[in-house]
Amino acid sequence: MSLKISVSWPAWSWKSSLIAAIVKKYWMETIDVGQIFRKRAVARWFTIAEYDKIVENNPQEDREIEEETKQFIEHCSSDIIVSRRMWFHILPNIISIRLDVSPQEWAQRVFLAADRGNQEQPYANVEEALVANQNRMSRLKERLLHVYHVDFTDTSHYTKIIDTTGKTFDQNFEELDRYIASLKK
Repeated sequence: MSLKISVSWPAWSWKSSLIAAIVKKYWMETIDVGQIFRKRAVARWFTIAEYDKIVENNPQEDREIEEETKQFIEHCSSDIIVSRRMWFHILPNIISIRLDVSPQEWAQRVFLAADRGNQEQPYANVEEALVANQNRMSRLKERLLHVYHVDFTDTSHYTKIIDTTGKTFDQNFEELDRYIASLKK
């Protein structure tokens, strides 16, 4: 397969699980560019959440991540690129799939998750998770508009949007599978 497919956004939209199933079915290669972000955080002795705040306040750091990621993606042989961030603004020929989830379901999934690692502090309730995510998304939108002049919430940037809200894993897999199959024709 000579396509580059980016699957993005947001956390807890079942990206990893759905992509693992697609990779298994089609024998595709995948990379998670979040590893670049994590590598940079670890190299500076920060958690993901701490490093995210640093990037939020430092546009140059964001541009360095973008350039490193762009080089990584352009030279990798993987078919599917998994990332919370979108890449349509730097790789115009990429097929960009956005997996969405409603803010309420996102908050429920995060709150009920047994292990979120050290990326975030535990939330006291679903409402606290919802407010935290809304604030985070607002800051991210502002940052990306400022640094890249791109509105990641503008759905016209995405080739395909799959809303995972209220659907089973199998329903979401079937929709993603149909779309991937149509690209292979």
